[in-house]
Amino acid sequence: MAMDSQFDTAVAAYERSMEEMPFREHVEAYSFLNAVGDIAGRDVLDLGCGSGLYTRRLRRAGAARVVGMDESAPMVEHARRREEREELGVEYLAADAADPAAGDLPGIAGAFDVVTAVYVLPYAPTRQALEGFCVAARRALRTTGGRFVAAVLNPEFSTDPQWYRGYGMLLSARQSPAEGTPGHMRAWVGPDVLDLDFFRWSAAAHEQALAAAGFDRVSWIRPTVSEQGRARYGEAFWANYLTCPHALIVHAQAGPRTELAGRALPVDNTEPTPEK
Repeated sequence: MAMDSQFDTAVAAYERSMEEMPFREHVEAYSFLNAVGDIAGRDVLDLGCGSGLYTRRLRRAGAARVVGMDESAPMVEHARRREEREELGVEYLAADAADPAAGDLPGIAGAFDVVTAVYVLPYAPTRQALEGFCVAARRALRTTGGRFVAAVLNPEFSTDPQWYRGYGMLLSARQSPAEGTPGHMRAWVGPDVLDLDFFRWSAAAHEQALAAAGFDRVSWIRPTVSEQGRARYGEAFWANYLTCPHALIVHAQAGPRTELAGRALPVDNTEPTPEK
């Protein structure tokens, strides 16, 4: 996969986006870290870690061991340079998280309590790649089980070109019911513009990939706004986003690994499929 080329030249802008795009801190990070929950003393793998934005936060949240994995060499190098300066105790690994074999690497296989992925699954161009991310996550979890928490593109994101403009983004995709339909996101980060291509997968496609990887409990979480974000920007500012967010959080749990792991299993979808 050549997804890394989208990010290689965008490291600095991606880093600044957390500060310059209010929804990233007050909705995305707030909601995602709430879904991850208490990780004090836990071992966490951050798939598709990019420049390490969330990898560092997971370590600061008290995780015992944190490893960031990404296939973009410039992103990993940037993350490693920051680690040299900050000495948080985070490890970084250059590997393709869409390859199930990434979950079998030494020091990765069966080594984690929690696996995270922020905006990684939307870059899967095929069902095979989508399932590959999920299989890599399951193989990295303990044989006794664990959790996979992923921020993904909302399959029902608004196609109104102005819907997310107030949050610094413009999303577009072909009007097609086909799985994996290509789409595009343009984001404005100060003077820089990020142009990223993604693929649109339904809630069912996500659930099928997770089930095939051995996750047996899947729930969908809608984002919320932090109290600080509400106080600073006001309720009206967030209305569009909360009505139809561009991203949702998938929380998947796996029990003890058995000979069935990696084969399709029924999904206990404890929450309703996301709606617009």
